[in-house]
Amino acid sequence: MSPEMKQPSATPRYWDGALVPETEEHGSSPVAIRLSDEERSSGQTRPDTIQQALTYYHRDGFFVLENAIDDDLVDKLYNRMVEDNKIYLSKPHMTWNQGAKTKNVSQIPPLTPEWLHKDFYANPHALRILENLLGPQPELRFLNANVACPGGTGRQAVHTDVNHRFPSIPFGVVLNTYLQDSSADNGVTEVWCGTHNAYPHPEQLKHKESGWIRKDLIQGRAKTSAPSQPHIRKGSICFRDLRLWHAGMPNPSSRHRIMLAIDYFAAWYMCPMTISLPLSAKEMVEKEWKISTKGIEWVDGEIDSLEVPFFLNMTQDPGRYLVQTEKGFEDWRARETGKYVFDRGTVDEECYWTPE
Repeated sequence: MSPEMKQPSATPRYWDGALVPETEEHGSSPVAIRLSDEERSSGQTRPDTIQQALTYYHRDGFFVLENAIDDDLVDKLYNRMVEDNKIYLSKPHMTWNQGAKTKNVSQIPPLTPEWLHKDFYANPHALRILENLLGPQPELRFLNANVACPGGTGRQAVHTDVNHRFPSIPFGVVLNTYLQDSSADNGVTEVWCGTHNAYPHPEQLKHKESGWIRKDLIQGRAKTSAPSQPHIRKGSICFRDLRLWHAGMPNPSSRHRIMLAIDYFAAWYMCPMTISLPLSAKEMVEKEWKISTKGIEWVDGEIDSLEVPFFLNMTQDPGRYLVQTEKGFEDWRARETGKYVFDRGTVDEECYWTPE
């Protein structure tokens, strides 16, 4: 565990007769909460584990749940996605995230039934925590992955995933599951703890349509709470509030860094985004995943995940979607003007923290 990561004790501790975590003892660093082997094997999450998770999520907008998925499952999916990446990079609709220097790309995992293991997409421990964060029956509405290919040299701008007007309470959470041990050495995501509810919208944005954060706010925030690239053990699930500042970082190593991106939304938020899964997986999903399927569209036949274009709409407006095309990312501006300008800004020192 790197010096940046803090991990509460696995043994319940009491403060003045309560199981309330003493958050100050961990400072402002990202916190890792490790599931016990008994919790993982039984599928039952201890109440004090949930309490710790909620405490640090509301404080930081981010925490790591370790020991969540079996290593063999993780390794199997990692190897498959590395092979898929060789094919995907040749697709005409493939688009680098924030420029080719990042070598960072969105790639959907395989969607055939044998690859749709519930521990990745409907992990019982993650669901217990999500139900306490978002309310009953949270809805799965985004299923993707982020791949930092080897040899990247460019980083992303500090940004938030939501550039629209959003509620002041948690409404959506992305579960980022790392399929290999990750750190700054292979492009683990930079996170800015506590920024999920620290700044008003849209005043924090440099470019409203991109979600990029203003330089003066970045520099000011770093004086009290600097960003972190924590060490994250493979099979860990990172809970990140969609409002949190973060940035993709280059992967200078010789191996792919793969991170699943699974978004759940509160049912009351009524997100219009949906995902497509094969009809052949419907019975398994309904029986084993035990989640709301309101955000899932069932499709006859197999789905080639590498042919599915990136699609995103975290707003409550069905018309504000973003879709990947051979011309680039098509947002509402492209549909009105024919100009594809989303995600084509220049990432320079005005877009990230520079130590003073």
